[in-house]
Amino acid sequence: MDVYQTEEEQIEAIKKWWQENGKAIVFGVVVGLSTIFGWRSWQTHVAQQAEAASGLYQQLLISVRDDKSDEAKTAAQKIIKDYDDTTYAVLARLMLAKFAIADKELDTAEEHLRTAMEKTNPKSLQLEIRLRLAEVLKEKQDYDQALNLLNVNERGAFDSRYEELKGDILVAKGNSIEAFTAYQQALLKAGTGTRDTSLLEMKMDDLGKKNP
Repeated sequence: MDVYQTEEEQIEAIKKWWQENGKAIVFGVVVGLSTIFGWRSWQTHVAQQAEAASGLYQQLLISVRDDKSDEAKTAAQKIIKDYDDTTYAVLARLMLAKFAIADKELDTAEEHLRTAMEKTNPKSLQLEIRLRLAEVLKEKQDYDQALNLLNVNERGAFDSRYEELKGDILVAKGNSIEAFTAYQQALLKAGTGTRDTSLLEMKMDDLGKKNP
């Protein structure tokens, strides 16, 4: 036997169910469609932002190639201002840091590098930025802070360069024995790779002569 004896009873039951649940269903559908189209819109926006930032970064590189530093700085600053959430803003900060180092503006270089390091996600790029920042701190004679920056467990392909810079900092601090050990580690970690270790070996020779 059917639950509803007549067609009229079935229609009334459907009407009642719709009154109780219809609004929630419509709301769910609207939210679902909004989420889908909102996500697509966001993806389109991100792609457009990346494309625009990429175009500006290409201009920056051309300006650097043509030795037009003022134009390069302007492009870098615009990337940071308008597209700060992109990787191109990190690269722009690295370029500004490079200009600041060339102009002996080490505080400015440090600021750009610290911000770039905070905003980048790729591990390899973060390691490179950390290395550059440690070099700047060494030039500022902030040796302890520079050594702290180099004290990370996973250095990837930068392992040898980290140890070499550690040696340079220790030499600057007057710790020649520890510096020699760091240089040894740098040479060992360079392995049979493509890195030119001739300068590193010269540093070790110089220390060896000073500390026979």
